[in-house]
Amino acid sequence: MSSPGIHGSRRNAKRKTIDSSDQATDPSFKNIRRCPHSGCPTKVPICFAGATERCAGSGYTSRWYHTSAAEHYCNECFEHYYRCHKDGYEVYLSWKKLWSTHGTTDASIRMFMTNSVLPFWVQCRECHKWRQWSKSTTPIPEFLKNYVCGTMASGKKSKLENPCEVPEDQRVTLTRDPSWTHLISSLSYMKNSPAWPYLTSYFPDKLGMCPSDHEVFKERKTPVMHKYLQPFVEADSSEIANGVAPDVMEEQEMDEFPEYASIPSMYLAIRNICLTLWNLNFKEWLTKERCATQIICRGLGRVLYIESLDKVLWFLTRRGLINVGLLSVPRSPQSSYISNKFIKPNLSVIVVGAGTAGLAAAKTLQGLGLKVTVLEAKSQIGGRVCDDDSLGVCVPMGAQILNGALNNPIAIICEQAGILVNSLSDSCEVINVNGELMDKQTDERMDFHFNAILDIIADWRKGKELTQDTSLLAKLKEMHQQFLDESQLSFTTDEQKKMLALFIEEESLMNFHISNLEFACGDTLRNVSALHWDQNEDYPQFSGENLVLPAGISQVLSKLAEGLDIDLDTKVTKVDYGEETVKVVSENGKEWTADKVLVTLPLAVLQDKDVEFSPCLPEWKSKAMKSLGVGKIEKIILRFPRPFWRKKIKDCKVFGHIPEKQDNVGYFNVFYDFSTDKVDKMYLLVTHLTGSALKLRDRLDRDVVAACMEVLKALFPEETVPKPLDYFVTKWTKDPYSKMCYSYVPIGVDGDAYDIMSQDVASKVYFAGEATNRQFPQSVTGAYVSGVREAHKIFSTLVEDDT
Repeated sequence: MSSPGIHGSRRNAKRKTIDSSDQATDPSFKNIRRCPHSGCPTKVPICFAGATERCAGSGYTSRWYHTSAAEHYCNECFEHYYRCHKDGYEVYLSWKKLWSTHGTTDASIRMFMTNSVLPFWVQCRECHKWRQWSKSTTPIPEFLKNYVCGTMASGKKSKLENPCEVPEDQRVTLTRDPSWTHLISSLSYMKNSPAWPYLTSYFPDKLGMCPSDHEVFKERKTPVMHKYLQPFVEADSSEIANGVAPDVMEEQEMDEFPEYASIPSMYLAIRNICLTLWNLNFKEWLTKERCATQIICRGLGRVLYIESLDKVLWFLTRRGLINVGLLSVPRSPQSSYISNKFIKPNLSVIVVGAGTAGLAAAKTLQGLGLKVTVLEAKSQIGGRVCDDDSLGVCVPMGAQILNGALNNPIAIICEQAGILVNSLSDSCEVINVNGELMDKQTDERMDFHFNAILDIIADWRKGKELTQDTSLLAKLKEMHQQFLDESQLSFTTDEQKKMLALFIEEESLMNFHISNLEFACGDTLRNVSALHWDQNEDYPQFSGENLVLPAGISQVLSKLAEGLDIDLDTKVTKVDYGEETVKVVSENGKEWTADKVLVTLPLAVLQDKDVEFSPCLPEWKSKAMKSLGVGKIEKIILRFPRPFWRKKIKDCKVFGHIPEKQDNVGYFNVFYDFSTDKVDKMYLLVTHLTGSALKLRDRLDRDVVAACMEVLKALFPEETVPKPLDYFVTKWTKDPYSKMCYSYVPIGVDGDAYDIMSQDVASKVYFAGEATNRQFPQSVTGAYVSGVREAHKIFSTLVEDDT
């Protein structure tokens, strides 16, 4: 048997054969070995490591190791770190321990070379050329912001007279090839990502962040985000509106960024950094320049990531995840991801309606550089947001509460504009018709019971067809009766008679919950779909505390309206989209022409055909428009000389009235305390009429108030309830420009109707408003989101990408 000591390994034998050739002794001959990676275009690899004196540089090595199409390291540098007897082994071992502790990817020598040895690349702020920089020093954002050609890691300047005239390294151009990402064999992860502190429940490398940064961030103080902002969904938590799963590249993102399909974690790293930066400073427009200094990673990958920032930022802006609210596109310098869109000259858009959706759309379109005219039939802006201050304090006649502050764009606008908001407690004291506060245990038990019935209904409707739909009220009663039958309650003994009294009280509480649900839907539950009444719950909703604006939501709309061209007292009667441009005609015969028109009128106004469309709207559009339900609610606002209710209702701003009978459902179900101590004798209660109780609206205001006062006297028999000093009774259902409160899903209809309502007609007529928003219907926020949605849709059809 041959001795291994004599023959050595096959690899050593091969090297020996080459070294002993005549070619090796000829200084004019140079052996070049190509990169073995399939598809790599590099003909003469250059070792980026330079870790040992034996480094091959751009010369011969027994093997090249590929990290990307333009980045390689030689076998000599590989062995310098990989062999235990070499000087670099301890460096690699230390890195490997840290990486394995905090990451999930293999702590291989290839990963080490890519994330610890590969040099950084930086871009000159003057000539914009990319330069290979240091391997040993991680650049900081301030350095990246101010870097100019010739600046060395030490901060000293190069002796070159005009360093910007030096040609850019040809390897940079390889990163702009669409196939470049597919040739990456080892990722260089983000260093010092500002998103890291907010994503500690995830493994960093799954999000494109360097696990070896863990020790760095342990010593840093994490900046605090505003309490209304949470851009990321926590691991193992449910989805939240306008929040993203930081570890998931969504289908829409995969379609938008196919170049990242093979390296999704790096897209996630960039997207998460952008979201973090904007949420930390949501009062300024997020620019590419600001983001670029935070995209820090080794290697040429940084070139691709920086140059794709425009596209990422524009996508996130369109999604409503950044640059939300009152922000306008900076004009000097203009954000490149807007300026590279070629806006055709003299483009114009007409917005019909100056409510929340119309103003949101107009503000967005104007900010993007389009000419916008808003036409409003009323003498003031706001639509169904209407606040009255004739009493010396703001009284919300329309929308009054923001449901769910977390990531809510209206809440963000309030913070941007310095508009005061107050939290609205979830607590609600409930009083029966005898003036007795409901026992909390009974209240909680019935609340649980009612929600349990809704859960049973949710199970019942699985797999059901629209033809099997029924009214929500009928289904509630059926399930409740089923519970009573199965419990076999009977009341004969004295003890059982006590239980009977409790049962009657609980039945009344059932009516209270039904009345609350009628308010949420905007109509009697006899008309509401049992299958699809809460179809929007299939989508993430805004969570967190509910907010009240003491000075009214109209403040937000006034901010949106600033600088807009708004024609008040202009009732639109016709929209003609039969020609190349759209013609809009008002009641007095005045005409406007534009490239596009956005209609934001209430659903009831559209259903009544108060506006003529020429040609007629297609059947699919008209059918959806007719199918949705028109909710109707009226408010009663009462001003008292003293807060007589506060002796009984001490720790909350809301109290409920338990209707004794089913026939009383909808009559003054809940009272909101909107009092202020800043004005003398300004003690306000706001309540409402819903469902069948709306028959009171046809009576005189004083009769409606008298009925409400009877309820208050019954709720507070121990008090001498004073006469109101002033009162208002709203007339939304009789307002010719509103006719409703908000939409709902009636029997035999599903949420698809909302989607159809949001679709444009002939790419000329667009629609916005709460009744076009499947995810957030029945809300001011939903109207706002729909307006921004349509603005970006219109903008995308009117511009050409000049990139």
